[in-house]
Amino acid sequence: MSTIIWSMIAAACFTLAAIHGLVWWFYRSRRDRLAYVFLASATGTMALVEIAMMTAPTPEAFATALRWYHVPVWVDFLAIMAFVRLHLRAGRLWLGWVAVGARTVSLVLNFTVGLNLNYLSMTGLQQVRFLGGDVSLPMGVPNPAMLVGQTGLLFLLLFVSDAALTVWRRGERRRSLLAGVNTAFFILLGSIQTVLSHWHVVNVPAVASLYFMGVILLMTFELSWDALRAGRLEEELRSTKEGKRREVAHLGRVATLGELSMTLAHEMNQPLAIILSNAQAAQRLLAKPQPDLPEVRDILGDIVSADLRAAEVIQRMRVLLKRGETPRQLLDLNDVLAEVLQLMRGALRERRVTLTQEAAPALPGVLGDRVQLQQVFLNMILNACEAMQDTPPVSRQLRVRAESAGQEVRVSVTDSGRGLPPDVEPLFEPFYTSKDQGLGMGLAICRSIVSAHQGRLRAFPNPDGGATFEMTLPALEGPS
Repeated sequence: MSTIIWSMIAAACFTLAAIHGLVWWFYRSRRDRLAYVFLASATGTMALVEIAMMTAPTPEAFATALRWYHVPVWVDFLAIMAFVRLHLRAGRLWLGWVAVGARTVSLVLNFTVGLNLNYLSMTGLQQVRFLGGDVSLPMGVPNPAMLVGQTGLLFLLLFVSDAALTVWRRGERRRSLLAGVNTAFFILLGSIQTVLSHWHVVNVPAVASLYFMGVILLMTFELSWDALRAGRLEEELRSTKEGKRREVAHLGRVATLGELSMTLAHEMNQPLAIILSNAQAAQRLLAKPQPDLPEVRDILGDIVSADLRAAEVIQRMRVLLKRGETPRQLLDLNDVLAEVLQLMRGALRERRVTLTQEAAPALPGVLGDRVQLQQVFLNMILNACEAMQDTPPVSRQLRVRAESAGQEVRVSVTDSGRGLPPDVEPLFEPFYTSKDQGLGMGLAICRSIVSAHQGRLRAFPNPDGGATFEMTLPALEGPS
């Protein structure tokens, strides 16, 4: 069980690092996102090393894993300090540098004094029950040098707490509580557990990645507020030139992917966990005196399939995050919808929405920008899901239909949610929203995209409850 849980932690960390790494690639000035990428990547690496320690067969293997464990820990220290300074613009620098300096000294001692930073010598391993299974814990002589690393933990906690207090005094109380106080809380919990574990006060394995994962989730939520930048740009939507419209549309895609980031992380967990488990199985088979080569060949095939699936998810995200417009081309809207629904599969499952897809055969083609039309469909489907959040799960019905309508192609998204007001036109105006956390920009962007394609985007309340959003585009001659 512990191997499965920590594999999922590692997969989630690497997925979030990939998502925000793509965002940083397109917004190089956001160095706080780069710090987040290093934090998530290092925490994922920590989780994998913790698996190696929990499953270590010999004291030597445990000692080696523990020695290298301190490298990603050092990266996490530096990344947290950088994120707090760059994102919160707070925290006394000298506290941060003392924390990183102490951790740097402890990293040097880790490779020069004793077996590693935590043990001068190791006499054996003991097996203890943890999360329903046996894990390895070391027995040996503790290394007093680990006090240097624990001093670094103390100063990191003081640095984050000081930053939270500064942000609170500036009047940014939500940010202080979310990114400061709660981050300090997870660091405190992780520090206590690590100290008690390495000094043999409690017989539990080192699980610092679990607490750093809490910090990552807090930072993920904090970064989602960057969607407000798109809202400010929306003020210029009606008076700007075409280039500004493209920029706002791009930021809308970034905001939409921000809402889907945890769902996309879940979608990536499965193939990454499959890759890890199959690789471990292959290692065990190859370690036998007479390896079962056909079985190894099948395992490698499964690894390739899982890798291709993960690459497909990342490629879809990369296309949606791409700045600017792609050339217009002949499109089959059935295919465009299928790609969007594949990306939304995890979100629909998580929200317990039942999907009905109706795709007309031999649908006429349309001339359009694939990425922008995907953005419109994503927004329509997300709005439908949010409209049904107060509907009982058994009644959450979503119908997506694509059909030919004379000289047009029509795509409709029908939900069983709370419905629409009698006057629906304000829904498509900038800054009009009924959501507590909404920006009121999504439908305005979508209508501008559809209008640029010489189409129409409309909304209708359903007679039996719920709403239908309908997009029509001019059809080209013959099927696509």
